[in-house]
Amino acid sequence: MLKSCLQCGNQFEITNEDKDFYQMMDVPEPTRCYFCRMIRRISYRNEHHLYHRKCDFSGKNIISAFSPDKTFPVYDIDVWWSDKWDPLSFGREFDFGKPFFDQFFELRGQVPRLALQQQKPMVNSDYCHCASRNRNCYLVFSSNRCEDCYHGTWINESKNCVDNLNLLKCELCYECVGCRECYNSMFCLDSVNCRDSFFLRNCMGCSNCFGCSNLHQKSYMLFNEQKPKDEFEEFIAEFNTKSFAAVRSMLEKMGAKLSGITVKENHAVNAHGCFGDYLRNCKNAYYCFECDDAEDIRYCMCIETANNCADYSYWGRNAERIYECQACGNDVFNLRFCNICWDGCRDLTYCDHCFSSENCFGCIGLKKNKYCILNKQYSKDEYSELAARIIEHMKKHNEFGEFFPMNKSNFAYNESLAIEHMPLSREQAGKLGLSWKDDIDEKPKVEKIIPAELLPDSIDDIPDDILNWAIECEATKRPFRIVKQELEFYRRMKLPIPHFHPDERHRRRMALRNPRRLWKRPCMKCGKEMETTYAPDRQEIVYCERCYLAEVY
Repeated sequence: MLKSCLQCGNQFEITNEDKDFYQMMDVPEPTRCYFCRMIRRISYRNEHHLYHRKCDFSGKNIISAFSPDKTFPVYDIDVWWSDKWDPLSFGREFDFGKPFFDQFFELRGQVPRLALQQQKPMVNSDYCHCASRNRNCYLVFSSNRCEDCYHGTWINESKNCVDNLNLLKCELCYECVGCRECYNSMFCLDSVNCRDSFFLRNCMGCSNCFGCSNLHQKSYMLFNEQKPKDEFEEFIAEFNTKSFAAVRSMLEKMGAKLSGITVKENHAVNAHGCFGDYLRNCKNAYYCFECDDAEDIRYCMCIETANNCADYSYWGRNAERIYECQACGNDVFNLRFCNICWDGCRDLTYCDHCFSSENCFGCIGLKKNKYCILNKQYSKDEYSELAARIIEHMKKHNEFGEFFPMNKSNFAYNESLAIEHMPLSREQAGKLGLSWKDDIDEKPKVEKIIPAELLPDSIDDIPDDILNWAIECEATKRPFRIVKQELEFYRRMKLPIPHFHPDERHRRRMALRNPRRLWKRPCMKCGKEMETTYAPDRQEIVYCERCYLAEVY
């Protein structure tokens, strides 16, 4: 069945499998297309914007994902988890004379929020957000179980990695995107189990390779040509990785060389009955992206170990029966329309910032609570009766079945993750009723600010004093600093100092990642119709999986 999206007007399909899922979750069919639903959810997610502000409980200076101008209370992590305040003290009666969302957001404006989303243990990793169990990490986001990693997003179980995007079980990697189980590799894209290599794309099990694509179990390859070991090592010795100019020149060369290579229609590995991209060890994943170890999921992205879920963004880890949720995970079950709920939550509806809680509706900031509505405690029978009445009330106001409205996000549109997947200008966001926040960097307390163009070209000539400077980004002119651990990494790996602000570096890495959209196009060899994340105007030669495997292997 086809419907018209209330947001963008485009038609979208609701399949019989979709209907079965909605019936199981006891929710109405969606009114918006997959993409608009995703954007609405991740407009509630700020990953990369951190601020200095005061804890509204203690007055202590803290690091937070919420800027100082936010009007709701923000508590330091330790204070928030303590018994120094009671979320039930904010409880209120439900008013059937007002829409549910009006009452929910009135409550949300008063309940304290966690300064950062962190799960302990976090050791020496204060500047990390949407993160857990990291040690000695700095400015890594949506990253877990890492050690000595800096400037990265979606980095998991990795060590000594700097400036990366989507890594798993990697070590000593720099400027890599979509790689896993790689070691001592630089500027690699969508490669697996590679080591001691530079500028790879779509390679597997390779070592000592440079400027290569679509290789499998190869060594000493230079621009896809086999070389004797001594000739390869001579080339590597002559390539001056310490020089920013030399690295930039090679990046430009490899960007042109690798942009027109043959690629497979998707990046799926061990995916059966799946439809989407960047899927690994998945079964029956429909229109899903960047998911691992999941089964029977639909319209999901960036989740792992989950089943029977739909319209679910970020996290997972033993999640079941989750619908229209964002940042929920760790043993969660039967959540509908929830934001940031984790650790054993179950049977929650329209809850935000709740933990280890069950059978709650429209609640915020709960910790180990049951049978609550708008943060007010009820008996089991009272809860069941009132929750059913509220759902009928919401249906009259066309609220039930919709995730929280975008214009009610705690974050400005350009603070949220949504802008990475649906870029808007300030004017465009304003027309949609979305807030906007101007980037105003805190003035760095440094000896001087040096334009990146004036930095010494070689890492050998960078003085220790750079730790007392700020660098002016070549592209955005925003100042940024280098921390001691970064400098040690660049010197150890014989790499130049970056010339771009961390946000600009992240933006450039994101541009190397295929979007969470699918286009219909024919295989460029056999003509078979495919649905792929490679848009028709891309330069790559896109083959179906069968033709690609025949070509490469």
